[in-house]
Order: sequence, then structure tokens, then C-alpha cells
Amino acid sequence: MLEILAVVVILAVLIALSFPAYEKIRPVAERALCENNLRNLYVAFSGYATEGWPQVPKGIKLGSLAEQRWWLEKTEKDLGLSKNSWQCRTISRQFASVPEKNRPLIHYLPTPFSNEPNRANKSEQMPWFIEIGDAHGQGNLLVRKNGTVEPSHK
Repeated sequence: MLEILAVVVILAVLIALSFPAYEKIRPVAERALCENNLRNLYVAFSGYATEGWPQVPKGIKLGSLAEQRWWLEKTEKDLGLSKNSWQCRTISRQFASVPEKNRPLIHYLPTPFSNEPNRANKSEQMPWFIEIGDAHGQGNLLVRKNGTVEPSHK
């Protein structure tokens, strides 16, 4: 019985010691997940880059919840993307205290390129997707036309 108690005490100490490390590792892991989401969006949208970028219907304001809803529905139907593909855990946590009706639906906004074929590949500087906030430091994460993910402020 004493051995079991000793094991429990040792495990409790190890768990207590790991909490500070978890708080240091979490931001790094969440940033990596966000970068992966952006790369996945890049891959999913690559076909649109040459065929013509999807256009938000007239009457839907860019940046609005209606636009975000439209992107979710369009990409779920056409590309099989889920809502999780569009969300960053860090941003979700930042908006946790905001009423659900006021939270953003997607955390990465697509650039409103024209639907001209190959338009998304013509601009060297224009990112394909932009994270909605500086959730990870160094500015919003961006994905460029070559698939690289980088912060807006290096």
C-alpha cells in the first residue's frame, strides 16, 4: 500500500511540474496548427487559382458574418472543408467570452481576387488568406501564392 501511495505522490509532483511547461508549449503548438490550417486552405484553393477565384455574391458585405457563412457553405459543398479548417484555437479562446452571435465564424479571410483565370497567381505580394488577428505575435499570419505561411510583421 505504501508503494502505491509513493507512486501517486511522484505522479502528482510530475504533473505539477509539467503545468508551466504546458503553458510555454501551447502557443507554439497552436501557431503550428494555424499554419497547417492555412496550408490546407492553400492546397484546397489551388484549383481556383487557375480556373477563377470564387466571388462573394453581390449584396454580401466583405468581412461580414454573411460573407463568412457563404465561404463555409461554399467550401464545404465544393471542397469538403469543415468549419475546423477555418478556425484557429488561439482566436477561438480569445473570443470565448464574446456572445456566440458576435464571434467570427472563420478566422482566415480569403483575398477577394477577381474571377479572372489565374488572377490569384499574378500578384506576388497579395496573400491568398489572412488570419483575422495577431493571435500569435508578429502580426496576422498570411499564406502567399507559393504556399508559404508567414506573419505580416517579421
